[in-house]
Amino acid sequence: MRNSDAERLLTKVYVDNFSWFQRYVLKNSGTLEDAADIFQEGVSAAWLNLREGKFSGGAEQFNAYVRQICKYKWINVLRAASGRIIRMEADIGVYEDLVDGEEVERSVQQSHVLRASFSTLGEKCRELLGRFYFKRQSLAHIAALMNNTEESIKTIKYRCMMRLRKAYLEKYNNDE
Repeated sequence: MRNSDAERLLTKVYVDNFSWFQRYVLKNSGTLEDAADIFQEGVSAAWLNLREGKFSGGAEQFNAYVRQICKYKWINVLRAASGRIIRMEADIGVYEDLVDGEEVERSVQQSHVLRASFSTLGEKCRELLGRFYFKRQSLAHIAALMNNTEESIKTIKYRCMMRLRKAYLEKYNNDE
């Protein structure tokens, strides 16, 4: 690949994908700076894979490839931060053209209802669901920690999710 072709491809990758990735990161607890950093890492990784022959395909497939790499890199950042609370305090007016205000309000309301519903569960359910969904521990690991079989933990998790679902739906419908 000639340098001029490489420059054109990189320019096209940025033009076609950067605004999409910014919106994706902003919708998923990130900042514009996060989006720029992760996008740069993703493009660099994709570019190296292209140079090393690990990617074969056309320009449109390369765009999809870049998006997937960037998306997975952002998911990894979120997973690494899952132990910390992520808070963003910004003027929503800056992002008005990117998100629907009613949609954000609905999501915030749903999040509050879910938190309230989660707090109504018993300690065992909160611990099990927290370990499985937030700490991403396997059922086998949780079973060993809770001195139980994996099959029993699976059943208990199902019951806890049904309790959470019921509490959530009751609270959500009552708040409307």
